[in-house]
Amino acid sequence: MPRLSPIRLSPTLLCLLLAACDCGSNELPSRRCTTSAECSGAETCVDGVCQAPDDEVDAGPGDEMCVDGDGDGFGEGCARGADCDDGDPTQTGTEACDGRDNDCDGMADEGVTSACGDCNPDCEASGLGGDDMPFMPDSPDADGVGVDDDGALVLDSRRVNTNFIWIANTTEGSVSRFQTTPPYAEVGRYFVGPNVNAGAFFAGNDPSRTSVNTVGDAYVGNRHDNDLTRISVLGTDCPDTNGDGAVTTSQDLNGDGQISTNLADGEMLAWGQDDCILWHRNLDDAFPGEQYVRAVAAQDVEGPDGELQEFVWVGGYGTNRVAKLDGRTGATILATASPANPYGFALDGNGILWISGRGTQSLGRVDTNRCVDATSCEVEVCVASSGEGAECDDAVKGRIPLAHRPYGVTVDFNQRVWIGGDVSGASIGRTYIPHFTRYDPSAAPGSRMVAVNVRDGGVDFDHVVNGIAADAEGWIWGAGWNGGVLRIEAANPTNFIAVPGTAGYFNKGMAIDAEGKVWSIAMEAGGLPAQAIVVTPGATIGENVVQVGVAGSIRGSYTYSDMTGLQLRLATNPRGTYRHVFEGCDADTTDWGDLRFEAETPAGTTVTFRVRTAATRDGLEGAEWVGVGVVPPDTSPLSVATALMDAGVAPERFLMLEIVLQSERSSSTEVITPRLLGVDVTHTCPPDFG
Repeated sequence: MPRLSPIRLSPTLLCLLLAACDCGSNELPSRRCTTSAECSGAETCVDGVCQAPDDEVDAGPGDEMCVDGDGDGFGEGCARGADCDDGDPTQTGTEACDGRDNDCDGMADEGVTSACGDCNPDCEASGLGGDDMPFMPDSPDADGVGVDDDGALVLDSRRVNTNFIWIANTTEGSVSRFQTTPPYAEVGRYFVGPNVNAGAFFAGNDPSRTSVNTVGDAYVGNRHDNDLTRISVLGTDCPDTNGDGAVTTSQDLNGDGQISTNLADGEMLAWGQDDCILWHRNLDDAFPGEQYVRAVAAQDVEGPDGELQEFVWVGGYGTNRVAKLDGRTGATILATASPANPYGFALDGNGILWISGRGTQSLGRVDTNRCVDATSCEVEVCVASSGEGAECDDAVKGRIPLAHRPYGVTVDFNQRVWIGGDVSGASIGRTYIPHFTRYDPSAAPGSRMVAVNVRDGGVDFDHVVNGIAADAEGWIWGAGWNGGVLRIEAANPTNFIAVPGTAGYFNKGMAIDAEGKVWSIAMEAGGLPAQAIVVTPGATIGENVVQVGVAGSIRGSYTYSDMTGLQLRLATNPRGTYRHVFEGCDADTTDWGDLRFEAETPAGTTVTFRVRTAATRDGLEGAEWVGVGVVPPDTSPLSVATALMDAGVAPERFLMLEIVLQSERSSSTEVITPRLLGVDVTHTCPPDFG
């Protein structure tokens, strides 16, 4: 509950509000006070009245025995009580809020300040943190944060609200959104372009690659049509994108846990009718003549005022190009030649875009911090002489040879790159010999690349390690086509198994959800339907619970990139947000004051505060964000009032506070977090004469 103080009027304000009072006259001097600061000369505030040391004070019965050396009405035998220092009229023995040590204990104003920690009796404060109002990381307004043993707010990427998975229905030309919590219901199904229900691969929309940004929206790359679509995660709360005055979107109307593809049932909408399709655009300007969009990666970065800047990188396999788009509009920011023909993308915490170059049997890298426009990106590609790639560490674009043909690619939280793939199996009468590789760009040359022949590790199947994903507990998961889901120890890649109960399925995609469960997306093959296989891992490599037959409504799901958004959050700079709404005064005016906080920010971490204000709770969503401060370098307290005034924003009854915790990775392995132990927001209300 908020901590509230009673509203009291200062004498000056009371005088101004009384018509009979001439505040400028000396005839009716007011000696009422709340603190000694309101008194003049040597006067002090005693019992609400400014008094000089020698003022007569009616101490009541027993006055004749009162020994009062400083004339403040306190002393031995006095009715008001003893005096802790009878030679100083400000030290009466009773603490008052006046900036002085009234009770002679060496501290001023202890226990008598207002809820705001000062002597303003009209000030109120509401707080977060501690036992009275603990941080609630499970609330819908929290993302990527948790609490430690002391109740402090900290970063925790495992608590990102990635409670949905986006699975491409490739042959249908759509993508499905499923809940990743039981019973794993399908909650939305969306066409991703106008060419629907082609019934075959490399025809129609042909969606395949997906990437989920930090707000939960999905970007879907269509291989056949050379286009990209962004879909909102908000469901019935999506914006009215077609402007018809109502939000219409796919939803499970009959509650059976799946979306009917019969448009007459109203659960799936025709192309152009679903408001959750935020934008759809052709990429011919970036990739002229391209047929195969085969790589997509969301990139969200923090802007100079703490705002989230949304981008998305797209790869054209046939044209061997990469493009950076504005994530909000889809507009092309830059397009440039790729150092490796793009088959898959993954971003790390240093802003390096890693590229699975299947056609060139290489690992590509683009430094997105320096490749920012057409001019800065038009540089010569650094071609490494070996799989160590050290000579390309400082290049804007680089290409590192691999020991096998790459397929899926991901980056773990230690900034190591993992690549699935294969080599030719002709030597043993097979089509493929499955492989995977760990590449550590921070390791010393000579120890960066570890390539693993899956067959040599005792898992034998004739195909490719397709999708690959990293979890938050130090495990890597690979989709072995018909050889099962591979569980790999990240610290020791030669220690891996095929999870029992997952072999024989045609595993293509791989993703990790917010609870750490592993989702393997299996295609239709060998008489088996398309489905998801969900693995709940235990603490050791051999502890796994397998559930097959999940998401049985998917179709032709040729999908294996980041489907939940957890890869982006685990591998890039950790970022978490927490929002809370404070309510001010019942009247029209609330004067928001200070933001007071206690925070610890180790080197490389920050805490950012923003606010927005509105007359109603509903109005907050459309209100303008105003930056209040960034710690470091800012310190407590911060003035919300000044921030609003400087932004030209009038304070209203409701104030939403956004807290952003962020860690800039100072090394490839160390993950550190700021700690916010508590925060208070102060405000004052107009006087109540009722």
